[in-house]
Amino acid sequence: MNDLVKHYRQLVGIAKTWAAKNLPGWCDETHRDLLTRHGAVMIDGRVSASTLNVPQLDAVLDDYERRGWSRQRKVFGAGQGAAAKPVPAGIAHLVRLWGKLGQAGKVANASRPALLAFCARQCQGREVPNLDSLSMAERQAITEALKAWLAR
Repeated sequence: MNDLVKHYRQLVGIAKTWAAKNLPGWCDETHRDLLTRHGAVMIDGRVSASTLNVPQLDAVLDDYERRGWSRQRKVFGAGQGAAAKPVPAGIAHLVRLWGKLGQAGKVANASRPALLAFCARQCQGREVPNLDSLSMAERQAITEALKAWLAR
């Protein structure tokens, strides 16, 4: 499945959940009516967003926006005219090393949550909610551990 289509379908699901919580009288049937209005068809007895293409999904999302859903059109924190927050070099290096370990097959799961779990283990079990929470000494120790692991 195309990543963009998958992303739009996820956004439609998020918007549907928002509408159910914030719009009085909103229900699954109302959601299905909205999908049908934008071109969705029935599959196995139910209306499905999977029958919509990207422009149709975008139209559904625009409809939710008109109803008050605040669709965030940001890419990595960059808003309208605002520059994205630069990633510190030490953190970028950690992420690159972790990715190289994944490509080399030395890590089964090269995702960000797995990296955070590894960092937590390296910090004697201290919770690491994000890489920004690491001290400079912790970051350096983890970097050296990853480099040694990659060299093996």
